Amino acid sequence: MSADETIFSEPRLTASVVIVTRNRPGPLARALDALTRQTLAPDEVVVVDNNSTVSYANVIDRFTGQLPLKVASEAEVGIPFARNRGIRESSGDIVLFTDDDCVPEPQWVEEMVRPFYRDPHIGAVGGPLISVGDPDSLVERFYAAEREAARRDH
Repeated sequence: MSADETIFSEPRLTASVVIVTRNRPGPLARALDALTRQTLAPDEVVVVDNNSTVSYANVIDRFTGQLPLKVASEAEVGIPFARNRGIRESSGDIVLFTDDDCVPEPQWVEEMVRPFYRDPHIGAVGGPLISVGDPDSLVERFYAAEREAARRDH
């Protein structure tokens, strides 16, 4: 038995993925598609519609048979309100957050859950962000500077 097989032993922890979205059905579809290819499938995917003015019906219908989807609405606009709604709607032992414009790598759920099995005192984990956007944009330059500062500090 490999080390990985023993890490995910009983009692099994369940994982809920929360995705906040607002008026972006295309990016949401890409994020959900990435979740269908995870090496460790999420037990629940909670999509929080943060007061959108567009319909997500087609996207939700497309993935309903592929993922254990739950849809919630949050009228108060803002990431903190929507993420808190996602937490309240989640039933998993572990709650993972990603954004609607993110495309999680196939091992994302597995890698985010792994530390909770290794150490029962873990309260939160995070991972690296890999940009696929315009490297000259202000956001990309900011994250590049943050990554460089983190490298210098370690």
